[in-house]
Amino acid sequence: MLSISILMGVHTQIQLMAESGAEPDLSELEGAANILLLAPSLGSHGTDAGTKLLARTEPGATNVLAVTYTETPSEFVGRWDEVAAASPARGGVVAVGESEQSIDDPAWAVRTVENPSDLTGVGIELSELLSGMASAAGDDEHIAVCFNSITSLLQYADVQRAFRFLHVVTGRVKTVGGVGHYHLDPEAHDRQTLATLKGLFDAVVEVDDDGNWDIQR
Repeated sequence: MLSISILMGVHTQIQLMAESGAEPDLSELEGAANILLLAPSLGSHGTDAGTKLLARTEPGATNVLAVTYTETPSEFVGRWDEVAAASPARGGVVAVGESEQSIDDPAWAVRTVENPSDLTGVGIELSELLSGMASAAGDDEHIAVCFNSITSLLQYADVQRAFRFLHVVTGRVKTVGGVGHYHLDPEAHDRQTLATLKGLFDAVVEVDDDGNWDIQR
C-alpha cells in the first residue's frame, strides 16, 4: 500500500514566532490529509510556508503535484529545485490560465488549462496526474499536493461551485494516501466564505504578515 505522507504528534494549537528563529512544529499535522493554508497573497510568507509543507519528506521519495493559478510551471519547479536541490520521484504541474509549456527536467509532467473557469478541465488533469503517481509510487514513497490558490479559484467560480470542486479534489488526495495543502488569503474573503471552506479540511495553518505560524486542528 502507498505510504501516506504523515507527520508525528498531535496538538490542538501552536504559535511560533518567525523572528525568534523557531521552526514550526509540523508534527502537529499528523494524520491531516488536507490542510488549509491561510496566508496573505502579498509577500513571501505564504509561498515559503507552502514550500515547507511540500518538502517535509525526502525529495527522491516524494511525488509532487501542483495546481497553480499564480505561477508558471517553470517558476514552481524552480522554487522546488531551490529548496529540495533534487528532482522529485515524480512531479506534475497543472498550470491554470497558461498556454502550453514544458519543463526540461523529465521528472516533471506539465498539463495546462487555458480557461481558469474550466473546473472540469482542471479536475481531469489533476486526477490523471494524481492517479498516475499513485499507481507508480512504491511503498516508501509519498504524495504531496499544492493547490495555489483557492483565492484565485474564487475569481472564476462562486463559493458553492468551488466547494463542490474542492470536495472532490480533497477526497481524491485522501483516497491515494496523499497530503495536500491549499493556499487562501483570509483577507480576500468574508467570514462566511472562510467558515464554509474550512469544513473541507482536516487542519488549518495560518501564517500572518510577520511569518508567525498558527496550527489548528
